[in-house]
Amino acid sequence: MARSAQESLPASVVSAMERGGSGMDFSEIDLQGVVAKLQIQSRDSLAQRLPGTSPYRADRTGPSGATQSQFSGNTGSSASPAQHSRPLDISSVRLDFPALHQSIHGFPLVWFDNAATTQKPRQVIEAMSSFYALDYSNIHRAAHTLAARATDHYEGARETVREFIHAQSKDDIVFVRGTTEGINFIAHTIKGFLREGDEILLSEVEHHANIVPWQMIAREVRARIRVIPIDDSGEILIEEYRRLLGPRTRLVSLSHASNTLGTVLPIEEMTQMAHHHGARVVIDAAQSIAHMPVDVQAIGCDFLVFSGHKIFAPTGIGVVYVHPQLHDVLPPWQGGGNMIRRVSFDETIYSDAPAKFEAGTPSIGDAVGLGAALQYLRQFDPISVEAHEHALLEHATRELKGIRGVTIYGHATKKIGVVSFTLDGYTTEMVGKELDRRGIAVRTGHHCAQPSLRHFGLESTVRPSFAIYNTHEEVERLIEAIVHLSRRR
Repeated sequence: MARSAQESLPASVVSAMERGGSGMDFSEIDLQGVVAKLQIQSRDSLAQRLPGTSPYRADRTGPSGATQSQFSGNTGSSASPAQHSRPLDISSVRLDFPALHQSIHGFPLVWFDNAATTQKPRQVIEAMSSFYALDYSNIHRAAHTLAARATDHYEGARETVREFIHAQSKDDIVFVRGTTEGINFIAHTIKGFLREGDEILLSEVEHHANIVPWQMIAREVRARIRVIPIDDSGEILIEEYRRLLGPRTRLVSLSHASNTLGTVLPIEEMTQMAHHHGARVVIDAAQSIAHMPVDVQAIGCDFLVFSGHKIFAPTGIGVVYVHPQLHDVLPPWQGGGNMIRRVSFDETIYSDAPAKFEAGTPSIGDAVGLGAALQYLRQFDPISVEAHEHALLEHATRELKGIRGVTIYGHATKKIGVVSFTLDGYTTEMVGKELDRRGIAVRTGHHCAQPSLRHFGLESTVRPSFAIYNTHEEVERLIEAIVHLSRRR
C-alpha cells in the first residue's frame, strides 16, 4: 500500500514538523537538521530513480577510513563504451545548467564565452553544496568521521582525474589552483635542470600563462626562449619546429589548442620530436580538456595542465599531471604542512608525490566540484560531444564568412569551437556590447594571447566559443546580430 507523503519522510523530519505544528520551540539548529535530512533523502531518491545521473553519492555509515566516495565509471586507464550511459540530447543537457535559463536585457542568455570559462551543471553545484553541508572537514591526519569523508571525496576526485586523462596512477595527479599556477609550479620545479644558454621552445599561439612564467625563469637562469611560428591559417609550421629543435633544447611547452585561433596542435608528433632531442614537454590542455579526449600516455608528455573552470567545474582548482619518472626528481615547490613526513630544525623529510607538491590545506570543496564535473562529462560519448561542437563551429564560420565586413582569423584544418573575427567599422568592444544588449555573451580583447593576434596585425578580436550546451538556434541569433551591425555601417 502506498505511503502518504508525510510517511515517506525521515522520522526526524516528521518529528520536527509535529513539533512545529504543536507550537513547540523550533530552533535554527532544528531547521538546519531538517534541511540536511531532506537533502540526503532527495539526493538518494533521485539516484535510485535515475541511476548514473548523480555524480556525487557517499556512504555515511563508516566511522573512519571505510567511507567510500562513489564516483561511477571504469577504474581502468581507458574509457569503456559502458561509461557513456547518457545520449547527447542537447535540450536535456541544457536543463542541467541553471545559468542558461535566465534573461539578459530581455533576451534569453546565450553563453558563447566558453573559452574563458564554462557554466556549471546542477550536478556540480549540488555536489559542492552537499559536501559543505554534510561532509566538510580538513583532510588527512584525523580519526573522526568527517575527516574520513572529506579525505575520501578529495582522493576520489584525484582518481576521477586520473581516469579522465588516462594517467597510470593517481599519484601522477597534483591539484593546483588552475593552469596558470600549474605552469608556474612546473617552471619553478624544473628550473634547477636549466643552464645558461639552454633553449625553451614555445609556439606563437601560446596563452600568456605559457609565456610569462618561462620568460621569468629564462631571465633567472639565462636561458633562451625560441618561438615556433604559425602560418596565416594558424597552423604550426612543423618544419620550422624541426629546425628549431637541437642539442640546446631543454624544454618544449605547447598549447594543445589555441584559445584565439582554435588551432589544435599535433602534440603527439611534436612531443616525440622533442623527446628525440632529450627535451621535456609540457602540454597546456586548458582549451582542449572539455572538447576532446585527452590521454597523457598516448601523448607521451612529461607534464600536462588544465583548469577546472574550463570544464564545468568551479574556479580555484586545476590539475598538473607529472610523469611518474619525475616524481622523485623534482623538488617541492612550496613548503608547509601536508607535504612532509618528518620535520626537525635540522632537516625536513618530504612526502612522496603528490603530497610532496601540495603544501598546506588544499581547495577540498573545489576538488569535489572538479570530480563531479568530470563525471558529468563522462556520461556522454566524447566523439558525439566533439561532433556537436564541430557542427556549431562550421555553422558559425560559414555564416560569418558571408557577412559583409567580417574577417575571420584562424583557418586550421583541425580546430576546437572558437571563432575569432573583426567587423569593419566597429571596434571589438562595440560589437561585444551590442551582442550583450541582445543577451549574447562573447569575449572581446586580446584573450591573454597577444603574440598570436599580432601575427595578423591585431590587438583584439571578437571571440564566440562553443560548448556542449550550445545550439544552432543560438548561432543564428549571433549571426542575426552581426548582420544587423553590418547593415548599419
